[in-house]
Amino acid sequence: MITANNDSRTARRSTSPHILPEITQLKPPHCLFFLRLLVSLSLILTAIQPLVADDPVVEVLIGPSDPAPAKGALSDLDTPFAVEFNALGEMLIVEYEGGRLLSWTAQNGLNHFAGNGKAGYVDGPAKSAEFNKLHNLVILADGSVLMSDHLNHAVRKYDPKTNLVSTLSGNGKPGPAVDSVSASAATFTQPICVSLTPDQKSILIADIGNRCIRRLELETGLVTIIAGNGQSGSPEDGGVAKTSPLRDPRGAIQNDLREIVLIERGGHAVRKIDTAGKITTIAGTGKAGHVDGDALAAQLKGPKHLCFGPNGVVFIADDENHAIRKYDSSTKTLSTVDLGEYKLQRPHGVCVHDGWLYIADSYQNRVLRLKL
Repeated sequence: MITANNDSRTARRSTSPHILPEITQLKPPHCLFFLRLLVSLSLILTAIQPLVADDPVVEVLIGPSDPAPAKGALSDLDTPFAVEFNALGEMLIVEYEGGRLLSWTAQNGLNHFAGNGKAGYVDGPAKSAEFNKLHNLVILADGSVLMSDHLNHAVRKYDPKTNLVSTLSGNGKPGPAVDSVSASAATFTQPICVSLTPDQKSILIADIGNRCIRRLELETGLVTIIAGNGQSGSPEDGGVAKTSPLRDPRGAIQNDLREIVLIERGGHAVRKIDTAGKITTIAGTGKAGHVDGDALAAQLKGPKHLCFGPNGVVFIADDENHAIRKYDSSTKTLSTVDLGEYKLQRPHGVCVHDGWLYIADSYQNRVLRLKL
């Protein structure tokens, strides 16, 4: 019999009295067998525990709270296309159809402070200003908000100090992409997305109608072309970005290394521009689809916006797949972000802030977030 003096065996036996209630009556060889079996099972369970994924934590902040809302569900938003956060922690939102710039906090809810909701091109007092299909926004260090005003062919500015809306660049009419011109002289054709560089010295503008990506230097006002020759086509890997064709460039972001990642709506692809100005494809085959896995064999369908996440991953609003995709540069894979039971309808904006991924679920008129 096993005696009470055998401390280690007694401790193991006492932790599992309900599993083997008769273990004290077993002879030593049998007891050792069952104890070893228990230890083995414990090690197996410990090993597989990290493989069991937790359910995603998703919260709806504004709009229909049902995971899959019925068509026409009521909301205080009208096609939110993008969100960003200012230094005060307020979430700012632009509406595509609603034509408004709003802020939101959990304490105060929605606050409408620019745009009268009518499609037009009017500068001046913020609530009297008019926009025509706002796509997204960036927030500068002084709190000013820059917005891509798609069908006004311009980049608009909201100044919280003066409460005025003005035009930073563009003139309300479509025009060609001319290299190295002033912001006041530059013209655009349906600019889609704007993004702020990490040093906050420039914005990148996806001038989709002119099939190029442009840089606007905020201090000097100089506007240059950094990718796209104006022709529609797929660039060759290793080619010079500025002289390469692009297929509907929809958005571009720059990392701390000054590398640029861009998406093509019609090209169904993610491309990268290195510091030498060379362009390569990093995800997508060029064909529309919804395939995860190896990034260069994966497929997207009409990607609309992108942002950086932790450890250099890139989150993509994959509009026509009604999904958020994640490109991982370390594994060179593309995956679909798990939102559990929550369904999206043509998401157009993504933003990472304070450990959460925020999603503009545009055609369900809501904003939700996923814990990263």
